[in-house]
Amino acid sequence: MKGVKPMQASGVWSEISAGTTTTEAMSDVDILQYALTLEHLEAAMYKAILATNILTDKDMHYLQSFGEHEAAHVDALVKALQAAGVEPVAAQPEYHFPAFDGREAILNFAKMAEDTGVGAYQGVAAQIDNKYYLAAAGSILQVEARHAAIINVLLGMKPAPAAVTASLKAEDVVQKVNPILGM
Repeated sequence: MKGVKPMQASGVWSEISAGTTTTEAMSDVDILQYALTLEHLEAAMYKAILATNILTDKDMHYLQSFGEHEAAHVDALVKALQAAGVEPVAAQPEYHFPAFDGREAILNFAKMAEDTGVGAYQGVAAQIDNKYYLAAAGSILQVEARHAAIINVLLGMKPAPAAVTASLKAEDVVQKVNPILGM
């Protein structure tokens, strides 16, 4: 990826928000930066959730594990971007999560975040040219889908409520996530 300029923390996310780029126009590096933005959010979300000390037993066990997975996703994406000679997008200084004031609120927000992550990865997968990046994204997508399935079970729902899931365009993901990012 010679000649690729490091992206600013707002980078591709701001370009999508402003309508100056679309899912179809994103490069592999753009996709990694976009994914890293989402992984930073999810890692921060699980830290904030666990800090409430509301969850107990299996809920806490699962969400603690999910937080560790999200931190590992961040590390993997950071390493991939650095290997490509690109400055990885930094985590936001703060996130605007809803009040995590009860089990249902926590699990419903985690469900929304994980479902969005699954749709986001699925939505950009076809645009990835580098087969190693595609394999890594596929691996993360599978874990995000497992998180979503377990959260569904914790909420008393079917783990896989449909035979197929919807892909989300980056533009739709950004619109859903910008309020959490404070944008």
